[in-house]
Amino acid sequence: MRELTFSKIAKNEVIKNVHGLKDCCVDAFLYAVFKALGNVSFSFHGLYLSVSTENDDLLRLCAALVKKKYGKAARIQSENTNAFSGNVIFSAKFDAELMQTLGLTTRDEEGLLQLNSACKDFATCDECCRKAFLKGLFVSCGSVSVPFVSDDLTESAKTQRYHMEFVFSDEAFLRATQDVLQTFGLPFKQTYRKNSAVLYLKDSEKIADALALLSAPKARMELENVKIERDLRNNANRQSNCISANIDKAVEASKRQQSAIYALEKSGKLALLPSPLRQMANLRRDNPEATLDELANLANVSKSGARHRLARLVALAEEQAQGEKH
Repeated sequence: MRELTFSKIAKNEVIKNVHGLKDCCVDAFLYAVFKALGNVSFSFHGLYLSVSTENDDLLRLCAALVKKKYGKAARIQSENTNAFSGNVIFSAKFDAELMQTLGLTTRDEEGLLQLNSACKDFATCDECCRKAFLKGLFVSCGSVSVPFVSDDLTESAKTQRYHMEFVFSDEAFLRATQDVLQTFGLPFKQTYRKNSAVLYLKDSEKIADALALLSAPKARMELENVKIERDLRNNANRQSNCISANIDKAVEASKRQQSAIYALEKSGKLALLPSPLRQMANLRRDNPEATLDELANLANVSKSGARHRLARLVALAEEQAQGEKH
């Protein structure tokens, strides 16, 4: 059974929601998929466009779009199993003329078909085509991950961050994609990984915007739920840490106060102190674990009054210790 990841859920949602595309948008979507995953191949029957991926739903969608617009049938078959992921690799064969129609190939001066190293400028296209282009790109060479997900999804334990990326083997394709992303205010950054160029985004708000742009509202809602859960957990942790730190401070203060009271009592000076200070000293000695509020209630004084008296006892003990040194 395939591992159900947040990225696969998001991709499946995008594929499911790719419907009713205009003719121009169909070309933009197919261009992104074929540019990212396609290869020119040869057989006894001639030249054809080969597309391989683990996502057979994507290939079926592309085949349906090609059939509807161009009347060209595509053949989908399973090739082998990916040794790394264990998932089955599917491939589809498309008519070679489609490559030239979409601008993926050109003919040289001798009439030979060659892959087009240049990339179409989709940044200047209508918004609908730019969105279709990004949808095709995401389901082909994109991925997205979140720190925590709901129980029905599984994520790698190492994935503890918000992250969205597109991976390219063609840097010209990357630059063209970056131009499109910028038209939607998505500030993807560029880096390199082995032999690939990568556009990535780590801002959770911007990733949510990107998922909405890609027509993946359920994935976006899941991300928002993760953010809320994570914020609640972080707030709870901060509060717990704050409480723990306050308890540690209170324990240290109590020890310091008890030491001061013992020193004053040992020297006989405690009995000479005013009644309010003696009362507070006796209360602290008899209630070593009591909080400042509890001591204030026992002494029938304000919290600031109790704090002042305890601080005075500590100060007197320190003055006594200084005097003994001299």
